[in-house]
Amino acid sequence: MRRYIPLLLVGLCILFVILALLLYTTQIVGQKNQKEKFIPVTKTLTVYTTMPADMAMIIAQQYKQENNIQINFVQLNSEELQQKIADGSNAGEADLIVADSQLLEKIAQKGVLVGNISEQEDIVAERFKSPVNQWIGIWYDPIVFCYNLDYVKNNWYVPTSWEKVAQMPQLKIAMTDFTVASASSNVLYSLIENKGDEYTFALLKNMHAKVERYAKYLSTPVRMVGMAEADVAIAVQSEALRYIHDGYPLTIIYPADGTTYRLTAAGILTASRQQEESADFIKWLLGDEVQLELQRHQYYYVPTNYGSLTYKEFAGKNIAFMEKYTILDDINKKIYLDRWVKDIRLAN
Repeated sequence: MRRYIPLLLVGLCILFVILALLLYTTQIVGQKNQKEKFIPVTKTLTVYTTMPADMAMIIAQQYKQENNIQINFVQLNSEELQQKIADGSNAGEADLIVADSQLLEKIAQKGVLVGNISEQEDIVAERFKSPVNQWIGIWYDPIVFCYNLDYVKNNWYVPTSWEKVAQMPQLKIAMTDFTVASASSNVLYSLIENKGDEYTFALLKNMHAKVERYAKYLSTPVRMVGMAEADVAIAVQSEALRYIHDGYPLTIIYPADGTTYRLTAAGILTASRQQEESADFIKWLLGDEVQLELQRHQYYYVPTNYGSLTYKEFAGKNIAFMEKYTILDDINKKIYLDRWVKDIRLAN
């Protein structure tokens, strides 16, 4: 038995050497992979935005992961952003703006945005970009009729136009108050710009008699319809799709006589020293990667890039839009909103 002890010791030594080599190789490979994964950020872009903070964070993280560039979003409301531009406090601080297109158009009139789109402008329809190429729309959120599926199944006729919705007897409507969200008040303004004020107020008065609730939030009308507290919601599509993906019994119908939308757009500031990098970021915002990442976090918007895969797969890409025959300024918008509150919202 003793004669086998040396052989056993030799075997154990060989096994120990093999294990040590395996452990050393594993550590080297792990360190190599870790070094390969860690790529230092080479640039930082500063972006003024009115987007929700969590949405901006999703975009920043994805862009950094894909392009090794840090996006520093500065959260501002509409008034704060306009003030920064007006008093010149933005000089050299920010590279570009991502905000509502109507806000960007106001800012563009101050001469602080550059024409930046170049080859990208051809993949976006004219209605979604600045007439003089100072900003470009990246995605939009249309107003839709969001119906409860049981209502659709149990009724032989379902109204598909603004006028038919207003005329349909016993239809229970849920909508967001025009005074609490610009996406909602755009319905009022777009109807007036497209059909005139007298027609619009007659239409909204008929609808008022059927409104179950004027909500404070954009999501509430959709939730009400999903829970059968109303038959149809006048709502933004993004909220309707979010509830549909959560399993609520809902379906979307696009107004046959046209709808309005809220357009998110981007523009580069003339003070930016990184205009080429800013243009690359806008190009990325027009692509599929950002749309897919936003959808994974339940943000559902229609891309303006009609060449993208996400646009081609979008069910509502052929939406009829209201045409503007007149354009309301801020003063007239306030006058009409006050009139709606007085003559319809608070009327008996």
